Amino acid sequence: MALLRFSNTRQLSIKIDKQPYLLHKGAGLHRLLFQAELDTRNTIDVGVPVDLRGQAWLGANRSDWLGAWFTDKPVVTQKDFEFPATFVLPLTDEQLAVIEQRRAGSDIQLGIDVDVVLGYDPAVATGSGDERWPTQTYQDHITIQGETWVRLLEGAGAGLSLAVVVPVPLSADAAARTGSHLREAIRKVNLGHYDDAVTWARKAVEATGGVWPAEDAITKVKPSERPFNLRLALLRQALFSLASPAAHDDQVAATFKWDREKALAVIAAVSALAACTPPPAANPR
Repeated sequence: MALLRFSNTRQLSIKIDKQPYLLHKGAGLHRLLFQAELDTRNTIDVGVPVDLRGQAWLGANRSDWLGAWFTDKPVVTQKDFEFPATFVLPLTDEQLAVIEQRRAGSDIQLGIDVDVVLGYDPAVATGSGDERWPTQTYQDHITIQGETWVRLLEGAGAGLSLAVVVPVPLSADAAARTGSHLREAIRKVNLGHYDDAVTWARKAVEATGGVWPAEDAITKVKPSERPFNLRLALLRQALFSLASPAAHDDQVAATFKWDREKALAVIAAVSALAACTPPPAANPR
């Protein structure tokens, strides 16, 4: 809990519930909701606007910025000096995927910056600007328990889209080219150009780099005895074969009818392949 002191002996305490109560599903953008209790301690009149907002960060060291949070509706002081507010943190599908990657099955650490502005208050109507529009800022820390987070995800699961996070360096190496091709594939899907999207996914397969085993090196080993790197190489070959007809104009290719779901399936599979680093030649059995 934070106790903020303003001019004219006014006070406002803010207590944020450390566990969110709902992940409200949306169309690719969702809302993580926290309950908060505010208390004026009988020092602020009824009907004074309270603007609450701030920034949220992921990690104990605030390493990843998540974005701005705000209240779900305007807040004013109430007749009962203690009154509730709901904090809303918007999260995209991609951010949920990053959070899952970062937490690795453990709890989630959030850093919260809270900015508070009191609005018009008749008690200080003739005061200075700082008295009439006072601001306060503080920081809070929230630990979301792993089981709570899993429950929230399951509750919103029906509305969540697939998101695969692939770290892509800003360079000219294979990983950067693969990521660039995958982004272009997704852009083509959003434009409704599904054949082109699959073609770019195939380019991403080609750009994965590394020394991949030849087909005969894979097939000469019994399926039940193939190590991980050979099975991954087999997946790469299968994805390349699946995506190749989109770039051709022969009789076989004409039988392939690409739609959004099929194109996304190929892109997701290639993204998962790209995430398996280091290259398969260096992977242990």
